[in-house]
Amino acid sequence: MEDLSKIRERGKPYFYEADSETLVILIHGFTGSPDDMKELAKYLFSHSISVKVPRLAGHASYWTELEKTSFYDWWKSVEDEVIEASEKYQKIFLIGYSFGGNLALDLAARYGDKITGVVTLGASIFLRKEIMIRIFLPFFHYLFKKYRKRYISNENLFEYEDSGCYACVPTKSIYDFYKFIKMFTKRELHKVKVPTLIIHSQDDAITHPLSSQFIFDRIGSAKKELVMLDELNHNPLASKRRDMIFGRIIRFINSL
Repeated sequence: MEDLSKIRERGKPYFYEADSETLVILIHGFTGSPDDMKELAKYLFSHSISVKVPRLAGHASYWTELEKTSFYDWWKSVEDEVIEASEKYQKIFLIGYSFGGNLALDLAARYGDKITGVVTLGASIFLRKEIMIRIFLPFFHYLFKKYRKRYISNENLFEYEDSGCYACVPTKSIYDFYKFIKMFTKRELHKVKVPTLIIHSQDDAITHPLSSQFIFDRIGSAKKELVMLDELNHNPLASKRRDMIFGRIIRFINSL
């Protein structure tokens, strides 16, 4: 069982409650933190929408805590929020960043009667350099048990980890990440019937934009939209076009 006392302050879950019948649940990504969603949460709350940002199990602490959890634990962290929210709110939206988008889609497939709409931001199906990752992962798992993200410089390491994100990732958890995509995301997309807005950066350096095209082509939603951004940022919420993205999201919510 993970040690909850180790959760970093900026990585703790939070809730902005407005006088609204609408709730948006923001879902951070794999090895990420609720802090990643802070600006979008504030924006939605400024439009009188209640916003809840849960922490996925094992996240926002130390990588050894993530190693103790499985993809089921991450998924359950969001399912619990959906079930609880359905007892109070008339409209529930799921907005997931990166792997959080995968979780949002899977829950929409299973709880379509409770979910009003879904937004994905750089969702994960295909990763850049995925062939190399799959080739070397067994060796890392056998020899080191963890992988250090090379794109996080030593100069930025403190700020990155202080936000609750992990610079080191357990190889066991990478296996779980891939298992969820293979066993659930790819197999369940046709069951997603709720309106869906899919956003991805064309030159995303981590998740290939073909991921979002794959999702768009296979979800069963009658109302769906794919927005491709002409830039390289993996996190659209940190984009130069953040205001445009936020505007698209609020229009999508208000249209339903």
